[in-house]
Amino acid sequence: MAENLWALREKKKLSVAALANRSGLPIGLIMEYESGLRSIDPRHLGRLARALYVEETDITLQSDPRPGSGPLERQPRREAPGRVPAEGSAAGRPPSADPRPRARPPRPRAEPKPPGPARPSQIVHLENMLKRLGRSKEDLEAELGRPIAELDRVAMSELLKTVQPQIGQSDSATRRRAHLPESVDEHEARYLTAAQEGGDRLHFTLFDGSYLNGQVIGFGPFNITVRQADGTEISVNKLAVVHYRRDPAAGAPKEPSA
Repeated sequence: MAENLWALREKKKLSVAALANRSGLPIGLIMEYESGLRSIDPRHLGRLARALYVEETDITLQSDPRPGSGPLERQPRREAPGRVPAEGSAAGRPPSADPRPRARPPRPRAEPKPPGPARPSQIVHLENMLKRLGRSKEDLEAELGRPIAELDRVAMSELLKTVQPQIGQSDSATRRRAHLPESVDEHEARYLTAAQEGGDRLHFTLFDGSYLNGQVIGFGPFNITVRQADGTEISVNKLAVVHYRRDPAAGAPKEPSA
């Protein structure tokens, strides 16, 4: 025979809190079930029966109030501010959290920093290019309409991009050098052959800062052999040579111009 929920709980010597803990239902909801203020939700019946170790048919869906107990008033559930309870949710189940993340307010954009002054390496590079072009710093400043020292890093970079192509045009106008895949460059081979047959003395500038004068007596893909004024012969590795040219003076070595 079905019995009231409160009677079965007392038979099992369980408190309302213990029954709520076992069944996973809110204490207030169980108190409403026991007072008869609310009929037991069929979805909760199985959980209550398992918690009490009885059959579902042993529990009365609508309990009679316990004798001598005062009437229990239903307490309205408080909803979280800004929350809308989901429709069709089970009695006593807290409203589900909104899965949608809240949009973050847009961050204020930081103002772009002004470019810094030109780097020393940029200024040195510009000066070297002007030397190769045979131009002065003052002429360039007159074209720009302001001193080079006032240029920032971005403006200097744009200026270098403008001056750089002029060097290539200047070099192509003053010399024509063939770039061939042969072991000895054809242009270099003709130049050295003419110097060897003509008995010309060449002036070599090496990467270690030293100079060498001598007559070409032979050459290959990697070396050039010269005879110096005292008759000694020496082979120079091409990788150690900055550049070489015909000696403008037959006497002491003269440092070639840049």
